[in-house]
Amino acid sequence: MEWNEKFDFAVVEDYSRKGAFDVIFQARKYDHIVHTAAPMPKASTLDFDKDFLHPGVDGTLSLLDSVHTYAPIVKSLAITGSANSVAGTMFSIMARSPEENKVNEYTNDMWNVMTPDSARESQSPYIMYCSGKKETELAVWEWMRAKRPSFEADLVGLKVTVLLPALIFGPPPTLAPLNLSVSFVYRFFNGTFQELPDTYAAGLFPSYVDVRDLATAHVHALSSADAVNKRFLVGAPELSSSLILDSLKKFAEKNTVPELKARLPKDTGKDSRSHLSLPRFNVDEGIETLGLNLRSAEETFADVAKRIVELEKG
Repeated sequence: MEWNEKFDFAVVEDYSRKGAFDVIFQARKYDHIVHTAAPMPKASTLDFDKDFLHPGVDGTLSLLDSVHTYAPIVKSLAITGSANSVAGTMFSIMARSPEENKVNEYTNDMWNVMTPDSARESQSPYIMYCSGKKETELAVWEWMRAKRPSFEADLVGLKVTVLLPALIFGPPPTLAPLNLSVSFVYRFFNGTFQELPDTYAAGLFPSYVDVRDLATAHVHALSSADAVNKRFLVGAPELSSSLILDSLKKFAEKNTVPELKARLPKDTGKDSRSHLSLPRFNVDEGIETLGLNLRSAEETFADVAKRIVELEKG
């Protein structure tokens, strides 16, 4: 492995504990930091404060405090936020009429309307997750304002960029378990759907990003002067059931994975007009600022399918 001499692990058992990262930054110097996303919710995670708010907010502030105290030479920090901080849940999008969604566009300066109290009352791990991501990001910007009042115009010292992906797709390392996003794609060829469902019925959020493009976005955010102290929606502006199926069909026609074609659901036209009622995610600024050249939908979903079939065969 070419990275063996450059990669190391340090275990932080409770990253939400104050000072949890101190020893990391005391041990060696760092120029840049990437703080990646929190785990997705599980059915058993129903305590908003314990499972989402506390680890999300306190864990991130613990990292920032350690950097501030022990790593003043750190130049930049890229944080994986979530498009849910902007748009809320898929349920809130579905609650709008097709006419409302058609004219709706989500932008980098928008926030969902959730509050910690509404998240607690929901008893929904998904809603709690979305609210927790919002509160965590708000805490980051509040920390920046408190520690560095001129941070919005100051290019000296720690610089922060928050990336806001929706569903994240890519070739999985294992089938057990698949992450939530990739499991949505797997349903298109594991027998879950005999007929193509519309986008909402498939449970899809109407935007996505390839995990490899998201990784590139993090790296570019660390060094881009134009990304300093900003937040960006990143990825494709739209996602639908039809887009996934069409991409998998094109891949199947190449016969790279011969058995795939017979496993795809029949298209009965249920999703033919969904793109007319889906809101758009304005990802233009993020793509331009971060210099991203996104993979095509066909490449993303083909790579997911190919890898899953390989894993099925052992």
